Amino acid sequence: MENVFIETANTRKFFKLCDELTDKTSLIGPSLAMVTGPAGRGKSEAAKHFATQTDAVYIPPMNVRSPAMVLREIAFELAKIKPTRTDACLQTIGDEMSKMRRLVIIDEADLLPLQILEMLRNVNERYACPILLIGEDELRGKIASRRRLASRIRRKMDFLPVTQGDVSFFFEKALNIKLSADVAAVILNHAKGDWRPVLTTAIGIERSVRASAKGSNGDSVTGELVKEVIKSG
Repeated sequence: MENVFIETANTRKFFKLCDELTDKTSLIGPSLAMVTGPAGRGKSEAAKHFATQTDAVYIPPMNVRSPAMVLREIAFELAKIKPTRTDACLQTIGDEMSKMRRLVIIDEADLLPLQILEMLRNVNERYACPILLIGEDELRGKIASRRRLASRIRRKMDFLPVTQGDVSFFFEKALNIKLSADVAAVILNHAKGDWRPVLTTAIGIERSVRASAKGSNGDSVTGELVKEVIKSG
């Protein structure tokens, strides 16, 4: 299987939002944004891909985070240093933003306490630092509970469920397999709108096709084979 990034309607909308936050026009008004959706929709992969292709920085999830830890992570991603004091972290962030405005993407922001979300709002306002918060649906409620936060969200985006076209495109690009519409529908129904079941099903199908020595072609991938792979998985 090829390790490829699949562009979808979701990711195109996501990249457009990121571009808007870093554009100089975002200096007028707030430059905070929020992307939400259930786990498995592809939010994190889109964020990591955007960061690798641009100057944006991606802050990965951590189970436990304090305000100082978050600031230290941001400072490190921007300047490759980890100041021990909070004021030094803020100074580093301010210095880096004065050189070049870079988007800071915070993953699993729904798990952050309101104290840290408020701190990120302050960083955004004080240093003109564009920040994108990514999280599951609970993030919307947290933001809405604080008017200071809610009023400063420039853009909101929901990551929509995976489509049948997404499934077919993924199999064609990653496995060089053209699925029939019926087979793609079976996989989509199993995935329930998420990418992870699509990926695990693809791994199982690839293994089965190789074992049968039929080669990678759409004719060898039937609805029965897909159901068997799903059941065994």
